Amino acid sequence: MPNSSVKWLWVTTWLFAATAFAWAEDAVPGKTEYLSSCAACHGEDGKGNGVLASVLKVPPPDLSTLSRRNDGHFPLAAVTEIIDGRTLIAAHGTREMPIWGFDVKVRNRIPPIIDYLTHIQVQ
Repeated sequence: MPNSSVKWLWVTTWLFAATAFAWAEDAVPGKTEYLSSCAACHGEDGKGNGVLASVLKVPPPDLSTLSRRNDGHFPLAAVTEIIDGRTLIAAHGTREMPIWGFDVKVRNRIPPIIDYLTHIQVQ
């Protein structure tokens, strides 16, 4: 009887690991962070249609066309500076208290978001 239990435990563990691996392969880095930090304004698809977009004085830009609007190149430096507060965007907060702050742990969340934005670019 213990052999049977060990066998089923092994099979269950293997199936769980295979499923987790498949999910990890499908996941786009930074998507979860983007959805929790940016999608309310910029929309789940980055097209500027988030649930808060209608209450903003200035509509959020379509983030899926950043490369198209930059001659086919993703504007990495400009996007980084906007997110981290070096380039002032009124909706992101002031330089004294940008939405991302200056904490190292907070700043480590920015590169995965930028990586995700590169994945949603349309030509």
